[in-house]
Amino acid sequence: MSVEILDGATIVNFLEDEEAFNAQICDRFAHLDSDHDGRLSYGEMLKELKCLRLLETHFGVDVETDPDELALVYGSLFVQFDHDLNGTVDLEEFKSETKQMMLAMASGMGFLPVQMVLEEDSFLKKAVEWESAKLVA
Repeated sequence: MSVEILDGATIVNFLEDEEAFNAQICDRFAHLDSDHDGRLSYGEMLKELKCLRLLETHFGVDVETDPDELALVYGSLFVQFDHDLNGTVDLEEFKSETKQMMLAMASGMGFLPVQMVLEEDSFLKKAVEWESAKLVA
């Protein structure tokens, strides 16, 4: 984990660079697709959803969460990604929903800088690294 400063523009600009965003999406998708069939099952996608730690923390402090509640939340999130409701998520569905989620974060964050703790392999961290590389270049 690292502490980074970012704003909505960091995210939006990263998403608008299709080459950079697509490369990160393809890498993450390949990492999650453990059976290499080109589709993410609920089990494969669950690894990614658990990384979000939606309900397991309260202001950064771990809290005990009802497993049934977590299963319901994760199931609902999976359905958001599974646009055609065939029980799996393909690369295009993964890319489209990830982009929508990141745009929602950017919108909620606004364009004033915010300091955040980011996981090293998170898409937000990748957006910050992309922006830093652009500033140095």
